[in-house]
Amino acid sequence: MQRRYDMDLELMLIPMFGMVCLTFAVGVTMRLRREKAVKEGFDWRYYKTFEGGPPPRFSLQADQHFSNMFEVPMLFYAACITAMVLDSVDQISLALALLYLIGRLVHARIALTHNRLQIRARVYVASGLILFALWAWIFMAALLI
Repeated sequence: MQRRYDMDLELMLIPMFGMVCLTFAVGVTMRLRREKAVKEGFDWRYYKTFEGGPPPRFSLQADQHFSNMFEVPMLFYAACITAMVLDSVDQISLALALLYLIGRLVHARIALTHNRLQIRARVYVASGLILFALWAWIFMAALLI
């Protein structure tokens, strides 16, 4: 079978691996913040059953962001794999995937630091639009097969 593009399909693994690294970094941040909360007197049993009063804000921010890493980003992984399976990895799809990763890195930094809603929301919407563009590009490439 002849390949559609000269670009190596494996290049799409770069932004995918970046997202995996980001997910693990957010997970480590969550763990460290939970440990800090417990050391500062927060009841550790909350993390066992999620019952009782809410954890301190710095811990809750990391918890919620870690959960977020398993929501919309799953569409990113699906898009990357779909592009690879359909042999639709080209400069545009790779650039869109890398832009999405950058958007998620910026979003994570905002969510885990100052967490200004207006800025965070804009970055979230922008990265969502990039993800939609990636899917649209893959869809259009699939129609040209």
